[in-house]
Amino acid sequence: MNKECRSQIEPHLQLGEQLVAVCECELAPGVPDQPLWLTQPPQESDLERRIKARLPGAVQRFLQHSPPRPISRAERITGGVADTLEGAERAINNGISRTMHGEGLHGGWESQAGEFLATHYTATHTPASQLAVAFTGRRVLVLADRAKLWQLKRSYEPQWEAPRTAVAGVRANPKGVVQRGRFELVFADGSWIALVASVPTHAEPFAAQAGS
Repeated sequence: MNKECRSQIEPHLQLGEQLVAVCECELAPGVPDQPLWLTQPPQESDLERRIKARLPGAVQRFLQHSPPRPISRAERITGGVADTLEGAERAINNGISRTMHGEGLHGGWESQAGEFLATHYTATHTPASQLAVAFTGRRVLVLADRAKLWQLKRSYEPQWEAPRTAVAGVRANPKGVVQRGRFELVFADGSWIALVASVPTHAEPFAAQAGS
């Protein structure tokens, strides 16, 4: 295990919980882009909020973002691409990516893998490019690198977790996909998401330690 990564994960463990395996990684090529229905409105800075607070109430109401419309089941299944040019373009790009790199998400957005990816896209305004997946005897944790531009080292913060029983295991180097360091995080419902180890040679030992 990467000692620095392990040292950042250990403070997030519960009393008596033991770290079994950890791997620094990122989303694999072929994982679908963020769908339109997960797109978040731009975040306001502290300065913008202070300026708006000084404006008359009528002006503040005018400047407020419109509330998001309800998301239909059809939109969740299709990734929110229906009847929009931007969504159609994303669908085409996702299709090309799957053809080139293989399937990156299996099970759709309503599966456990889909919920995992939705959490990744909505955890912050800008999704983290670097992740750390950790297995303990009780849970599976995913931490995201939230280091600022001026920080030289990674700074991992919790992003997602689930009971160990919710994850079936890890498959390293799946057949039919040529990507060094690729592995699949497999969920209990049979869905999975593809990730790529930051150090390609770490994928297989991680899968063996995590169990598959």
